[in-house]
Amino acid sequence: MLNNFRNISGTDKIWRSATIYRKNLTDEEKAQLDNLGLDRVFDLRCKSEARERPDYIPLGATYVRLNTINAQKYRYVLTDLRSRILAGHLVGRFEYKLKKNKFDSYPAIADSPVWSEVFAAMDRGEKFLFHCTEGKDRTGFCAVIIEHCLGIDDDTIMQNYLVSNELRPPKNRQNLKKMGFSQRRIDDIKYAESTHEELLLHAYNFVNEKYGSLDQMLLRKFDVTEERKARWKEIYCDTD
Repeated sequence: MLNNFRNISGTDKIWRSATIYRKNLTDEEKAQLDNLGLDRVFDLRCKSEARERPDYIPLGATYVRLNTINAQKYRYVLTDLRSRILAGHLVGRFEYKLKKNKFDSYPAIADSPVWSEVFAAMDRGEKFLFHCTEGKDRTGFCAVIIEHCLGIDDDTIMQNYLVSNELRPPKNRQNLKKMGFSQRRIDDIKYAESTHEELLLHAYNFVNEKYGSLDQMLLRKFDVTEERKARWKEIYCDTD
């Protein structure tokens, strides 16, 4: 099924989602994606994640996988089978690593070079969808920078980021106690499966310390000028 699926604030030409795993989609959901008239689908997952749960590619769309973060360095927060097994074996003094890996991944997501591909698609005026697995971290920050470039205010951007907690199906992790998981491990798993204001603020703080501001990062790293932003607003934003 389509989870955490929605358009970017202010436009019906850019869409975000959790994984669009082809085996999980109904015919109606596939038709819904087909009818969007997408030019491109950006898959923000690592290679192993994409291989285990391959995308449904909507009619007329080009599939592009963007390896957003280093799969080895942030292996505990990825969703492929190997990563889930590794995270499940974090016990004792190593239990803290899951939450720390999640926290540390946010600056890496923010500073990923792959966003240039997204901006190039916007230069071309393409309609596109982007997603990761849950549609909240890698997808969440991609939405942040797009909405920022389109002039969406910071409060709305934060609200849109946090609403993933409401749009994703709830998961009962307390049954992991029967498998010997400590309450700390269960709490950390639940933390990693949710969005948190402190995570996005951590990414912002990293960007501010390294570049001075989000606008400066976009300019220096991706040549996102005010002229490009203005052009994107003309292409993507509702004018009514």
